[in-house]
Amino acid sequence: MPMVDYDKYRGTTVDVDLAAPPAERWNDAVDEWGDECHEMMEEVVDCCKERIEELPAYWRPLVRIAGEGRVGLGGRLVGIVAKLFGQEYIAEIRGIARRAGISYPQMVLANLQYDIMQAIEKAYLVYGKVFGGACSSFSCNLPGGVPVLARNMDWGWPDTIGVRTQVVNFHRGRRHYKSVGIIGMVGVLSAMYGGKWAATLNEAPIDKLGVRYLQTPALQRLRESCDGLGGFSNFVNRLQEYQTMTPFFVHAVGCRPHQHVVVNGMGQWYEERKTEEKYLIQTNHFVGPELREYNGPDEEISAEPRYRAIRNRLRKQLPRSVKSAREKLLRQPVTNELTMQSMAFCPGRDEMMLKVRVDE
Repeated sequence: MPMVDYDKYRGTTVDVDLAAPPAERWNDAVDEWGDECHEMMEEVVDCCKERIEELPAYWRPLVRIAGEGRVGLGGRLVGIVAKLFGQEYIAEIRGIARRAGISYPQMVLANLQYDIMQAIEKAYLVYGKVFGGACSSFSCNLPGGVPVLARNMDWGWPDTIGVRTQVVNFHRGRRHYKSVGIIGMVGVLSAMYGGKWAATLNEAPIDKLGVRYLQTPALQRLRESCDGLGGFSNFVNRLQEYQTMTPFFVHAVGCRPHQHVVVNGMGQWYEERKTEEKYLIQTNHFVGPELREYNGPDEEISAEPRYRAIRNRLRKQLPRSVKSAREKLLRQPVTNELTMQSMAFCPGRDEMMLKVRVDE
């Protein structure tokens, strides 16, 4: 499946008004891709059902309910899910399900995909190549000192995320940011607030850290930080306010030459990595020798080779444009069969480029 320009493939941007009632925020978006959302939910449920015995017992009732297409989540499970997401996001998910005519448990399951992948015991060691988890990103300054952030989003569970990609414009009044999202999912994986910041989320290793089931899902934590529509420092600080269900790396840049950071959300503590040379590189698991204790099984998911490949390309020549920044991610081992989205953001110029993997 080739990578094509998003504008040529789908080309639409749906609006979500953050000032609107949560249950109604996604109405226009659902009208845009409602039928396709049904297909997406079926793919998610099928993936979870295939691996249900490998899921922690905590998630299995939700998978079974979703697979049966039942409308409601019973009793105690409703309260648990609402606590995980927060009332606003639960209202958004319910609103999408109602508008699209989709089972609410299926919508919940889709919005927990990142954390469910993380929660599968030893997922990186045993199923890394099947489930994905091979994202890569780097940031550096373009001529004039303006930061650029380039990112590949690799996702193999399900492997149709490229064709399900949807750009979302979240706005409150005149302020807005764009998210490179997935239809039916209210959380944020990659986003840019023009004139302020850009950020992407990568998977962090979970084998030594475990899952904190009653904390916020990782994609919702990034969404909350984005929804604040603050400046770069405010955004980075908001990322570190609360623990998440599973660990994460968020790679963020601002509009000034020194504004490059990776926030490591590792359990009960956070750490910020900043540029040591003229660039900052982040791959899932592998972040260089200084954090090797958190590296995953590199031979299984090729994290370290991707890190080295990006570093060598940047040492040879730094990009001079948003387009050339994204091109640094091309080719093996960085772009691979699981790469569903490939993008570059320059918030200082309010410029972004996005390619997605689609069927030939």
